[in-house]
Amino acid sequence: MMWTRKALKEQAKEALRRNYWKIVLVSSLLLFLGGGVSFTGVGSSNREVISQDAEDVEDIEDIEEDISGKENYFVKIDTEQGEVHWGAKERNMPSGVWIIATIIGVIIFISIFLFILVLIFLVDIFLWNPFSVGVERFMLKSVDDQAQVREIGYAFDYSYKNIVRTLFHRDLQILLWALLLFIPGVYKKYQYRMVSYIMAEYPDMEYRRALQLSKDMMNGHKWNAFVLDLSFILWHFLGTITCGIVEIFYVQPYQQLTNAALYRRLSGFQGSDRQAYGGPAE
Repeated sequence: MMWTRKALKEQAKEALRRNYWKIVLVSSLLLFLGGGVSFTGVGSSNREVISQDAEDVEDIEDIEEDISGKENYFVKIDTEQGEVHWGAKERNMPSGVWIIATIIGVIIFISIFLFILVLIFLVDIFLWNPFSVGVERFMLKSVDDQAQVREIGYAFDYSYKNIVRTLFHRDLQILLWALLLFIPGVYKKYQYRMVSYIMAEYPDMEYRRALQLSKDMMNGHKWNAFVLDLSFILWHFLGTITCGIVEIFYVQPYQQLTNAALYRRLSGFQGSDRQAYGGPAE
């Protein structure tokens, strides 16, 4: 089935005008919930050295006398440069203790990293994916006519386990292909692009059928879909230089509606005229 970027974007703009604030709200939720958290660390040295010009030190002997009984302090006089350096000595940890401390630190770091990774993985599978299906359903209904915000919770009310299982298999397939090389992963991502939309329409569909259906729908359209994504680059750049304002209030809703319109076009569904491209599994 043939389609053009211009036609899809016009359909998206019409839907955005018809249901603007609800669409912006739902799109913002998807954008914010998909954000990441970054962590930074700050390090500091345990050695402090004070340098002074020799002529500024009134009595060097007084300094030496003051710290002479302290093992962890030093004073050094640089006659050539005319400077006095004094402060605390570095404390060297015994090599055995240092190795043990390093091993413990590495184990703790790896454990925390794995815990965070597993937590993100679980949130992605059980919360983020079902929520994204609800958002796709909302966008589809917005393209058709009007949509209610409550649609975003659709996946949690209908065939939740099947939706979770289907999107897990989709993500697993993409990940395994991405491990081979970057390009195969991107190829699979476009091949399974319509899975979440299919589940938004048919939450009971068996996962193998949903994956195959998406592959059939995207057959011959992957490159055009890639070019469609590229056509939004300047819009995303504008969103970046406006500190995300344009991104939130226009670009993201616009692109999501365009993608929903693409699904409608490829699936053969036009509004209420739902031709049976593939129904729920028996």
